[in-house]
Amino acid sequence: MPGKYFTTFEASRLLGVSLPTIVNWIKANRLKAHKTPGGHRRIAREDLVAFLRRFEMPIPPELAEENDRPLRVLAVDDDPDERDLLRAILEDHGYVVELAANGFEAGLLVGAFKPDAVVMDLMMPAMDGFAAIAALRKRPDTANTPVIACTGLSDPASRQKVIAAGFDGHVVKPYRHEELLDMLGKLLHAEPERAARGT
Repeated sequence: MPGKYFTTFEASRLLGVSLPTIVNWIKANRLKAHKTPGGHRRIAREDLVAFLRRFEMPIPPELAEENDRPLRVLAVDDDPDERDLLRAILEDHGYVVELAANGFEAGLLVGAFKPDAVVMDLMMPAMDGFAAIAALRKRPDTANTPVIACTGLSDPASRQKVIAAGFDGHVVKPYRHEELLDMLGKLLHAEPERAARGT
C-alpha cells in the first residue's frame, strides 16, 4: 500500500477520532500532512503509521502490511517471576511473546514460534544460556536471530565472554525496561549488519 494517501475524514474514521481532532494534530505538527493544489489536506499512509507508532496507538488492519505485523520475542528464564516480568515488559510495548523455562525448551519452541529475537537468561538448568546460544547459532533458521543475554554479572570480562559466545547484546538484572527495549529495537532494525557477520 505504499504511496496511498488519506483525507482527514478517512484518517478520522480509521483512527476512531473526530475530524477536528485530526485537524488539531496536524496543526500542532504531531501528524504530518500536505495540501493539494486545491487546498485539501492529505496524509500519507507511512506518516499515519509513523504517528500511530510514535504515540503507541494500535494500527488498524486497513493500514497494516506484512511488515507491520507485531514482532515476536522468545523470553527464556528458569524463574517464573522473571518470565512474567519479561512478558509484561515486552507485551506492553507491542511484542508477541512466547516463554521458555530453559535453553532446551527454547530450542524446541524456536521452530514453531519463529521469533524475531530471543531474550535469554544465562544461568539455567537443563541447558544454560551458553549451550543454548551455541545450539541456536548452528541452526540455519536462527543463525542470525538476535539474542540478548540476561545476567546478574556486569563486569567487563563477563560482557566480553557473552559477546564472544555469540550473543548480540547483554543486559544486567534487575531489568531496566528502557535498556532492554532500546537494545531490542536497535537489533531488530539491523538485519544487514547481522547477516554480514556470517554466523
